[in-house]
Amino acid sequence: MLIYDPIPWLMAQEGLPAARARRLLDLDREGDEKAVCAIERSLTGKQLRDGSFQQSPIKTAGVLNLLDDLKPTRSKGLIEMGASYLLSVLTSQPGYEQAREVKPGNLQTPWDLCGFFGPYEDRDQPEVLAWGAREMNFYREYEPLLGPKSPVRGVRRSSRDRPGPGSCYAWGLIPLCYIVEALCRAGYAHDEKIQPAINALLGAQRESGGWCRNLGGHPSCTTHAVRALGSHPELRQSEYADRALRLMQAHWKRLNLFAFVQAIAAFDLPVARDIIQDALATLAPRQRKNGTFGSPYMIERVAAVLAAKKAYES
Repeated sequence: MLIYDPIPWLMAQEGLPAARARRLLDLDREGDEKAVCAIERSLTGKQLRDGSFQQSPIKTAGVLNLLDDLKPTRSKGLIEMGASYLLSVLTSQPGYEQAREVKPGNLQTPWDLCGFFGPYEDRDQPEVLAWGAREMNFYREYEPLLGPKSPVRGVRRSSRDRPGPGSCYAWGLIPLCYIVEALCRAGYAHDEKIQPAINALLGAQRESGGWCRNLGGHPSCTTHAVRALGSHPELRQSEYADRALRLMQAHWKRLNLFAFVQAIAAFDLPVARDIIQDALATLAPRQRKNGTFGSPYMIERVAAVLAAKKAYES
């Protein structure tokens, strides 16, 4: 399926991204356990009393996902405190109580996420711009394949300047999806406090099977939601996941293929296998002789492709 094997190259790489990729793929290299313990100690010293990291929902979710990939042995307290903070973020959202009654597909007004991380109309306020820029830069740090390609500015340079995060963040989809994903991966998929957030997410799924601030559904927006669905034991096998994947199957050539296959790797559905087969066939000719796929984020690209290949072969 791949022309060259990238594992020997990956085994020779140093640093946190390489250790994270190897642990994610169950590859054992001498020294990684020691490095993971050091990262765990460092994170323990940086976690605030409220369980957050820098009082940031995105960074806290990113740390929980990092820990899930690294599989450290003594991180239970870190995870529990981080999850408690993220649950408090969800329960503090204006539409949280209303979302208890939201049914799949019921949010049919543009930009409506039932009050989670909105309203969209406030996106140009200076404090909202600054906060959104900070959060998306954390997203870029922890999810380089999905985050913005360059740092996000939170201050306008002129009256015509448009700084701040893009629309997927501004209407609330990215923070909602990323927090749901992190909590599910941390073992809280069935916690009753997360259910209104899942209701809001499923409520905003469009008839096309995808998500977008408008009502049509766009494959790039849908990638964020697919990651959240893939983290949930039942939702990854659901009709909602199948519909989302079929939309992406129809438009996958328009997507960032590495972020795409990274998201699809969580699913064991026939459509997911078909997508992975086609995507890897497209990516294989782009390999270099060492098995990599070029810059930027060489390690993350290799990890995404290998995770998809592993899922296809299992």
